[in-house]
Amino acid sequence: MSTKYYDITEVEGFEGKLFVYRRTADAEVWAYRANIDGVRGYIRRTTHKKDLTLAKAEAKKQFIELVGRQKQSLSIKRQKFDEVFKLWLAEIKNRKTETRYKYVVGTYERYLKLHFGNLEMTALRQKQLDSYWTFRERFYTEGEGKNRIELNEKRINAKSISSRNIKKKPSYGTLRAEASIVNEFLAWALRNELVGREYSIRARDAQLTKAEMKVGRRETFTENEWLVLRTHLRNYRDGIGIFANDRTHRQHKKQRQMFYCYVMLLASTGLRTGEAKQIKWGDITHSYSDKNKKWHTEIDIRAEITKVREKRTAIAHSERCRDWLLDWRKESEYNEDSDLVFYGWKDATKGNDFSVTFRNFLRRVEYKGRQDGLLRTESGVARTLYSLRHLYATLRITKANVEIYALANSLGTSVKQIEKHYGHLTNEYLIDELTKNNNEGANKKRRDDLKLAADMIELLRNGKITAEQVTEELIRISKI
Repeated sequence: MSTKYYDITEVEGFEGKLFVYRRTADAEVWAYRANIDGVRGYIRRTTHKKDLTLAKAEAKKQFIELVGRQKQSLSIKRQKFDEVFKLWLAEIKNRKTETRYKYVVGTYERYLKLHFGNLEMTALRQKQLDSYWTFRERFYTEGEGKNRIELNEKRINAKSISSRNIKKKPSYGTLRAEASIVNEFLAWALRNELVGREYSIRARDAQLTKAEMKVGRRETFTENEWLVLRTHLRNYRDGIGIFANDRTHRQHKKQRQMFYCYVMLLASTGLRTGEAKQIKWGDITHSYSDKNKKWHTEIDIRAEITKVREKRTAIAHSERCRDWLLDWRKESEYNEDSDLVFYGWKDATKGNDFSVTFRNFLRRVEYKGRQDGLLRTESGVARTLYSLRHLYATLRITKANVEIYALANSLGTSVKQIEKHYGHLTNEYLIDELTKNNNEGANKKRRDDLKLAADMIELLRNGKITAEQVTEELIRISKI
């Protein structure tokens, strides 16, 4: 379809490739028409200027920017953030776990789209990205989320205060997760030449205090709690003890055996719950070690089911893991190598979600008169299946003296994350290891010095002192 121009004027110095014009006879602002080498057709955009001289200057500026993007093989087509994000979603759908993909989509639809959706990718600026934190902070107090709470307060599972699944002020962990989504998308956009430079956002730039940004220790079970839990777990599987009067039929008993195996496997390997749900029988290998005179159970964690999309091997610390798995495989209806170990009852092609079962089970485990049994810690924080992963990490550090790099590799995470969440344990272990087998006098002095060094490292992690201060103090200690 042809375009009609009014008052069309060539911009000098561009060899007939740039013109300014008005779209209609009564139009107030000028637009421009550019012909860029290598781009099919004309590029037509507004200058937003009413004055002809200013319009020409703006057209020149934008023409030069377009040519620059063309030479860098960058997109010069105007695309909204929303359009490009949907392209990214389509690409990552088969690379993300189902749970993770749903989380990304939900976060985008609920928050990110409202703030970023109408932004033009080619005009993206860092200040627009940074302003997200102000938007997010006010979302449930002054923004759209305020009305959403009022409308949805009676809906089950709605994003409302009454359903207890949101906080008016998001936690640092939540903001870090949202920043991770945005940054992964922006990195993809840069690789695909949809933005002209590298951009990123940091949750630490949100309006949070140092206390709110502190990464807390992960909730898990004490050794005694774990001993009680294991005992009750066996009783639950076998229908004895406090579970003796439960009415169970054959299918219930099979479900309980699967649940028992699932919980014990998480505690023995440190697998993420999403990984364990997608393990297949063919991923599991049992081998006998002549050197150690014991059985080892290895689980190949396929790249497509891991959070970080990197293949790894998890090794169960308990030799009995082999017995639990073999017993369950004999009982399971689906025991071929291609079958899921922990399958759903309604759909055997999907992994079972034991989160509700685990919470209900913990409530029934009587412990020191607590109202909710073992569901909550002594301080009242609720536990989840993920607490078993933290139990594994804690016991590997404190009881098995596993080297931190080996532990990070087994868990499929970084050394930095191990230090962040379990640094207090590694500090204590470091002191004990370096001071054992020494004479009493030297040992006390050595231990005091190492305790001071460990305390300083902890202060450094929490941002209370600088690396220079730590270095200065360590030098002082070494000279005493």
